[in-house]
Amino acid sequence: MSELEEGGAARSRGRRRERDAEERARRALGGGGLLLVAGLALVGVGPSDAGMALTVLALVVLIYGIHSFGRLGTEQDGQSEQARAPSR
Repeated sequence: MSELEEGGAARSRGRRRERDAEERARRALGGGGLLLVAGLALVGVGPSDAGMALTVLALVVLIYGIHSFGRLGTEQDGQSEQARAPSR
């Protein structure tokens, strides 16, 4: 395999990893949101340890999702570059 082919394969693996990381982050955010709603509903019905535990778990999942989504960095399509204020 030539160096050019190896570089293309490495870029392909890198893009796949980024896509997988973004998908995991989005799933964590969606799942955390659903768990939070369920936990708050259980707590709203009446004081329950299960509702409190579910709410805390949901908050941890949401924090993980926000953190991992933020670690992905800026978009590569150039739109985020244009939105920045010009530097002086």
